[in-house]
Amino acid sequence: MTKPFNIALGILVVLGIFYMVNQRSQKTHTISGEAIFSGNHDSVFRVVITENNNELELIRSDSTWKISQAETLIIKDNQIDKLFDRILTVEQEMLITSKSEKWAKFGVDDSLGRHLQVFDDKGQELIHYIFGNSGQDYQHNYIRNVNSPEVYRTNDNVYFLLNSSTAYWGKNPPKPKPEEENN
Repeated sequence: MTKPFNIALGILVVLGIFYMVNQRSQKTHTISGEAIFSGNHDSVFRVVITENNNELELIRSDSTWKISQAETLIIKDNQIDKLFDRILTVEQEMLITSKSEKWAKFGVDDSLGRHLQVFDDKGQELIHYIFGNSGQDYQHNYIRNVNSPEVYRTNDNVYFLLNSSTAYWGKNPPKPKPEEENN
């Protein structure tokens, strides 16, 4: 073999070793989390979203969801889908702090955060989390279980989905067509 070929082969082997070491190193930094709600979606009968003095209550009766503050509004189907597909499946990804004096910094203290409470058919609270959205990270938000001092970063930003406005969750029913009114 020629000298240039041996040098190229040696460089290739060294690069291969660096690649394998880098891959192993990156695997140790992989973040894995667990969803905030691990129960069955069929067990959810009431959801309460609270922000400041605003409260929104969604109640399920059979398979129909209603807004208790505005029973004339029809729930938007895509909002209920987002509740189950994004909000309740958001994962606590990385521990940020365990110090309660830092809650305000991340927006997860009782007065700054958005509360999410989920109840079963017997009125038993299944989960109660406080979400915060402080800082410049638009892909994640912060979350704290009310029974824990630990603040986590989430794997998805769902803060904007925790809206306590009835107009966000519901819409007016369609107006009857003129021919239907005469019958």
